[in-house]
Amino acid sequence: MSSDLSVSPIVMINRIAAREVASDDVHLAKVAELRMRLATAESAQQARAALFDPSPALPPALTGADVDRLV
Repeated sequence: MSSDLSVSPIVMINRIAAREVASDDVHLAKVAELRMRLATAESAQQARAALFDPSPALPPALTGADVDRLV
């Protein structure tokens, strides 16, 4: 039995910033820059995925509460 080990992107960003800079002020700036780049990359990836799956989301199914409210 195996288990996948992973490290969150935020932890990796902090490790990269700590490795590359020495000053605390520069560290915070580097963390902010890397988080911005990560967010930009994630939104670009979502936009590309939307191009391959252009089908709109299905409307939510009616529940008993919705029917009671309509009646």
